Amino acid sequence: MITMTAPTLLHAGFDGLDMAYRVTLPADLHRAMAQAKAEAVEARRAVALTYGGHTFLVGDRGGAGGYAYAVDTGVMGANWWFKEPGTGDRWGARVSSRALPLATKGIEVVKAELDQFLIALGMSFTMIDCRLSRIDYAIDFLLPEFEIIPGNFVTHSKRSKTIDGNYSADYRGDRINGIRIGKMPNSQIAIYDKRREVIDKKKFYWWEIWKKNAEKAGIQLSNKSSIWRFEFRAGKSFIDKTYLRKTWEAFAAHPSLVFEKIAAQTRLVDPTGDSNRTRWPNTPEWDACQAVLDKIGVSQSADVDAQKIADQLRIEYLRTLEKQTVGLIVSQACAYGLGVADMPSMFEQVRLDVDEALAMKGEKMDSELARRAAEIHTRFSG
Repeated sequence: MITMTAPTLLHAGFDGLDMAYRVTLPADLHRAMAQAKAEAVEARRAVALTYGGHTFLVGDRGGAGGYAYAVDTGVMGANWWFKEPGTGDRWGARVSSRALPLATKGIEVVKAELDQFLIALGMSFTMIDCRLSRIDYAIDFLLPEFEIIPGNFVTHSKRSKTIDGNYSADYRGDRINGIRIGKMPNSQIAIYDKRREVIDKKKFYWWEIWKKNAEKAGIQLSNKSSIWRFEFRAGKSFIDKTYLRKTWEAFAAHPSLVFEKIAAQTRLVDPTGDSNRTRWPNTPEWDACQAVLDKIGVSQSADVDAQKIADQLRIEYLRTLEKQTVGLIVSQACAYGLGVADMPSMFEQVRLDVDEALAMKGEKMDSELARRAAEIHTRFSG
């Protein structure tokens, strides 16, 4: 392990929240979802459904585990799955929050919003009707000289003293881009190049989150800044062993406990001449992680404008559509054997084709445009 500078904290917060609810779809909502899913199957895309004062997207398929309906509440919301009434399984809903609302609003607010969504849809439940399935906590550091060396991890508890057989690594050329120690649904630690992931997956909003703390430290970030994520993941079996009951109330009373236990099973160390690996000292990064985990609170959130981020994501989506449109027109021109000089005629033909499509749909086009607008608004509402 090479660490030339002390780690600079850029972000610390919850990154994943999965839960199951003991609820059943009301009859009216069930009918509405069944109809929306049928329309989604025909359209081959998720369609908007408004119910209980909420507009959400219903997909054309369900989810693993016998869930018939998949619901998406947008980039600042979550993915939901619901079972058909009468299946005999009272745990009729599960949900996985997106990372963005967890980072910008905090897990306490997100949990309340998830509860309120179900209540607005006509489903009631008590404290014991909601159980935690997974919780992730992420810590991002600016680490210019950091590199992953698998042999510098020492594991404790029931794991072997080295991580042989207990980890998997991602490589980019000869460089280890990320490492995972442990397995879900028990517990896992993931350390990976977050800057690279942000660039590869176009999650540009993370720069908005990081730059706040970077500015406080007097640091100017760039797209070449070396940013590494240390992520601690608690699966449902590990949550169950930690809190006995997988309820929100048990977790919220001691949110640090589950992550402290995960971190205690593994250490990232600086090798010395000592033949006993367990006496090797922690790296500054690992000490910094443990200090952050000791102070976890459910009300933590990032100091950023969530609506601004949602608007930026919508702009990125529009740019993608524009590129796809241009690409399709160029491909169509090539298919017809047209050259650059023929493009004005090509554009005129495209306009005529669009006019013809609008005329064929007639009044139905207004309702279709309204529905498409609702779908886009729902996907990018903040």
